[in-house]
Amino acid sequence: MGMAGTWTEAEFESIFGEQFARMVRVVRRVLRSDAEAEEICAEAFLKLYRMGPGGIAEGTAGAWLYRVASRSAIDRLRSHKRRGFEEQLDANRGDVADGLESDPLGRLIREERIAEVRFALAGLKVEKAQVLLLRYSGLSYQEIASAMQIKPASVGTMLARAEAEFSLHYQRQQRLSKRAPRLQTAKEG
Repeated sequence: MGMAGTWTEAEFESIFGEQFARMVRVVRRVLRSDAEAEEICAEAFLKLYRMGPGGIAEGTAGAWLYRVASRSAIDRLRSHKRRGFEEQLDANRGDVADGLESDPLGRLIREERIAEVRFALAGLKVEKAQVLLLRYSGLSYQEIASAMQIKPASVGTMLARAEAEFSLHYQRQQRLSKRAPRLQTAKEG
């Protein structure tokens, strides 16, 4: 590493080259926006650069970056949740790449499911949402343990609990959405 408080250009470029693209893919899974994902990842790298190599243990820059970026993504997702589910769905329609499904109805159904999953994810505690995000983005248990600063043996238990809580949130959300049209009809009638 470079001088005590600063990165050498080669060190930082190496970390950036190894981590940035994968981090963007992880964050994009949550936010469904390339621009927001790149912005969050760039902010994480800026924090790392400003902190310098002395701010983290040697060899843990990638884990630190995943922790910071995934938490920022979850925070952004929660701010979207506060804006409202419908607004979020409308914003997603512009971000979903064309060609994923050529059928407009199929694409609409897929977008609604994605928005529902994101809404349920935003209802979880940060640590649970983060472990789900990291695992379903393809990180190994060891990488998740490193990113979240927990023991590798704890990842499976934490993941199982997070999945169970997510499932409860999602199912409750589904029940509520099925009742909402009946309530609206009753109000109109």
